[in-house]
Amino acid sequence: MSLPDKRGRIDHRAPRLLWQQVCDDLRADMDAGVLAPDARLPAEPDLAEQYGVSRDTIRRAIQELVGEDRLVVLHGRGTFVTPRE
Repeated sequence: MSLPDKRGRIDHRAPRLLWQQVCDDLRADMDAGVLAPDARLPAEPDLAEQYGVSRDTIRRAIQELVGEDRLVVLHGRGTFVTPRE
């Protein structure tokens, strides 16, 4: 399975931190329905490759979105979009 290249959505020279940019992009995809409720996100290494950032950056973005109740991590199963009310 080939994943879309999202490197163009991240500006490495912007004042906004990379993990914040990834959060913004994932939120936008959730809000637009590109990432539907209960959709499984690609694995961290795959997301890191898609965005052209480190796994630590992806991990921090996921952690933030979990804190916002936008994502849920089910260990051994993956990371999923939380259904919105």
